[in-house]
Amino acid sequence: MFHKSRVFKGVSGVLCVLWLSACGGSGNDGGGGSTPPPQGGTPLTVGVPGLVGDWLENGCVVSGAQSFKRLTRATDLSANSIRYLSGVFTYGNTTCNGVGSLAGPSNLGTVVFSRAESNASVAASWGEFTTVTNTRSQVIWAKKSETVLCLLGDQSPSILPTLNDVAASLVTLPDSACFTRQ
Repeated sequence: MFHKSRVFKGVSGVLCVLWLSACGGSGNDGGGGSTPPPQGGTPLTVGVPGLVGDWLENGCVVSGAQSFKRLTRATDLSANSIRYLSGVFTYGNTTCNGVGSLAGPSNLGTVVFSRAESNASVAASWGEFTTVTNTRSQVIWAKKSETVLCLLGDQSPSILPTLNDVAASLVTLPDSACFTRQ
């Protein structure tokens, strides 16, 4: 089930939003979406090389006369791990347009990936996110394209164990909940 973000009042509320966690259910197609068929072509870049960089949230949170977007930054630590950082762009309007002012990014922790798969329409990296306070959770960093990243919550064992399951979950996730490569 997809969990929608709530509108937070003030910058402190926005800063509390550190990590968007969404999951599309069991991967069966009972949620009204359709599982995309496997596609030929060049597979998307998978694993750490496909995730490193800055990613700006597609959605816009409005509070009063300001608006906010999260920045997710992934830096490589090893062949199978990244440092996960997050910041917030503040805009002096209610549309998240123009030049924003960046607060952060701050280190949220690390993600160690146990496996990764891709095809021409989706890439998924399954791993464990460890926060700076040593809280652990299972995650999937999934890409809809080379330029769109979505962060999915997971469990152990995975509730989205196959690439087709991840693709079906992404169908239920609105683009505003994902990030675009900068």
